[in-house]
Amino acid sequence: MLEVKDATVAIGGRTLARGLSFIARDGQFTCLTGSQGSGKTTFLRTLMGFLPVAEGFVSVDGELLTVYSAPAFRTLMVYLPQQIQMLAHQLKAPETPVSEAEEYAVWNALLPSVKPEPQPEPLSPEEICQLAERTILQADDRSIIIADEPTAHLSPELTKRMIALLQGEVRKGKTVLIASRRPEVLAQANLVINLDTLRQ
Repeated sequence: MLEVKDATVAIGGRTLARGLSFIARDGQFTCLTGSQGSGKTTFLRTLMGFLPVAEGFVSVDGELLTVYSAPAFRTLMVYLPQQIQMLAHQLKAPETPVSEAEEYAVWNALLPSVKPEPQPEPLSPEEICQLAERTILQADDRSIIIADEPTAHLSPELTKRMIALLQGEVRKGKTVLIASRRPEVLAQANLVINLDTLRQ
């Protein structure tokens, strides 16, 4: 369960949301929506503890989440980033080791390095679905699923497949929170939070 209470989310001096309160409950599908640039990805990063709230708080199963406690809480989470090709190492052979840099990229979308890092190859829509399925399957012991625009590049049929995948996790009693603007995704949510209504 993720709880947000009276939170103000700001970055670079710009307030994205003020007075945000909701509970993303276990066994429910929660959807964060809003226009492009409304701060959906930034807010997901706040829920994962990479950015602090300017006011209010975020808690995980009743325990306060801060940038200091977040690494422990992230062990409970599965993250499907908007640029899901960052997870493409999971399509490699099982014996292929995953570097610490790759894992850091998945969580923080930053690769501090003295040399340029090669960009992952784009994935086909089918590969995007396969990658999401494999990522969630490999982390079946984690209780929170966070996905950023997981259906953005999918056909209607593959969108149904992705929604079914996430609904399967809801039925297992997990907390599923995604960012999306697609009506067919919003229609499946138990709770929809629209960031456009929470700007200052």
